[in-house]
Amino acid sequence: MRDHLVLDALQGAGFCTAAALLDEPAKVRGALGAYGLFSIAAALLTDRPAETRRPVSRQIPLTREAVVTAARGGRAREIAPGVAYRRLGIVNVFFLGAPDAGDRGWILVDAGLDSTAPLIKGAAAERFGRDARPAAIVLTHGHFDHVGALKHLAERWDALVYAHPLEHPYLDGSSAYPPGDPTVGGGAMAALAGIYPTGPVDVRPRLRALPKDGTVPGAPGWRWLHTPGHAPGHVSLWQEAHRTLVAGDAVITTRQESAYAVAVQAPEIHGPPAYFTIDWDEARASARALADFEPDILVSGHGAPLAGPRMRGALNRLARDFDRLAVPQGARYARHPARPEQEAYR
Repeated sequence: MRDHLVLDALQGAGFCTAAALLDEPAKVRGALGAYGLFSIAAALLTDRPAETRRPVSRQIPLTREAVVTAARGGRAREIAPGVAYRRLGIVNVFFLGAPDAGDRGWILVDAGLDSTAPLIKGAAAERFGRDARPAAIVLTHGHFDHVGALKHLAERWDALVYAHPLEHPYLDGSSAYPPGDPTVGGGAMAALAGIYPTGPVDVRPRLRALPKDGTVPGAPGWRWLHTPGHAPGHVSLWQEAHRTLVAGDAVITTRQESAYAVAVQAPEIHGPPAYFTIDWDEARASARALADFEPDILVSGHGAPLAGPRMRGALNRLARDFDRLAVPQGARYARHPARPEQEAYR
C-alpha cells in the first residue's frame, strides 16, 4: 500500500503542475488543481488499513489488447457505432447517437463533475453540431461525479432528465445518499470518501422516470436494466445490435479506490467503487446479471472501454468470485447495507 501512497502523491503533484501550465478554462484548471491537492493530502493522511480488513486491491487485470481503440478522434471518442465517450478526469460520460444525428437526435448518459460542463458541451458540439441538443439526459445514478453538470446542461439544452424512480430522491432535492465509506482502504480515493458530497441536486421540473417497458428515451435499440447495489436506482444500458453494455458503476474497468490507478487507467475488471457501494448483496446480483449478457464491448463510468473474449472471461470471473474479489471485509455497508426502507437512508 505504501507504494500506492507515493504514487498518489506524485500524481497530485502532476495535476497541480497541469493546472498551472495547461491552456484550459479557469474552472477546468481549478478542478485539476483541487484534485491534485486532494491526492497529495490523501497520500499524507492515509493510514495502513487495519489488519482485520481486506482492502480493495487490484482485481482482474487485463492487457492493453482488451482496450477498445477509438474509431475517430476528437473530444468524444467513438468506441462502437453510435457510441462515444468523453473521459473527464475521474469519470466518463457517454453520447449515444450517430455523429450526424443532429438536434434532438442523440442522448447524453451521465453529466460528470460540476466543473466539466464546458467540456461536455464542447464534445457534443463537435460530434453532433454546434446547436445540436440531446433528446434527453439519462442517468445511471445520482452520485456527485455523475450529476455535477446536470442542472446547467439540462437548462442550457432544455432537456428532460430520466432516471430510475429509486434515484429520484437524490435528484429532486429531498434526500442525501449515505456517507462514503473510508474503511474500504486501498488508496487515496477511498481514504477521503467520508468528505465526498452526498447531498441531492434538484432538477424537479425536468425529472422523469425511465419508461417501465425498458426502453431508453431518445435512443432506439437501447434498453435500461435495473442494476442496484452501488446506488438504489442504479441502471445500466444494453444495445443488442452491437452487444454493447454501458455498465455505469455496477462494474467498472479501473481501480477507482486509488488515485494512481485512476490516472493511469490500467485495464481491469473491477467491482463497483467500494467507498460508495451501499448494498453488496444487490451489487453481487447486478454484476452477475450483467455478465450473463456476454457483451462484446463494455464501457463503464470509470476506466477505459474494453472488448473481446478476455474481457468477457474476466467479467464472468468477477461474477463468480464477487465476494472474494470485490467485497471489502469489515466495510461498513458489507456489514450493514443501507437500503431505502431504512429511516437513516431517507
